[in-house]
Amino acid sequence: MGLFSWVFGEEKKTKLIANLPGPGTYSLDIVGESKYQAVLSAICGGCTEDGHEKLVEATLIHEDDNPYDNKAIRVDIRGKTVGYLSRENARQYREKLREAGYPCMIATCSAMIVGGWDRGDGDKGYFGVKLDIPTDD
Repeated sequence: MGLFSWVFGEEKKTKLIANLPGPGTYSLDIVGESKYQAVLSAICGGCTEDGHEKLVEATLIHEDDNPYDNKAIRVDIRGKTVGYLSRENARQYREKLREAGYPCMIATCSAMIVGGWDRGDGDKGYFGVKLDIPTDD
């Protein structure tokens, strides 16, 4: 049974967008968030003393025209780019989609925006994003 066959069942040929239910671990870190701190801050409502653990929905989008990696997978939250899957994770993700019969499928998953604290005196944390997607483990 393929990674996504239990998600799609017999209807998998008709779905164009799928939600990938994860195990609730939020264990997959994305990369490149440093370039999208303003977007992440806006989504969270700015920095706070204790920071954030904000649950949101992320969209995973194939970015075949990315000038640095034609196999990139972009991560958007609320229609704004917040980072990417790592090169290795993007390739694994694309392979799983191909095996499931959906090489270009757009998927959503649960995500958690973490960090974003500001306690004064230079004690400030950047925002990061962790995805909750199915694994083979």
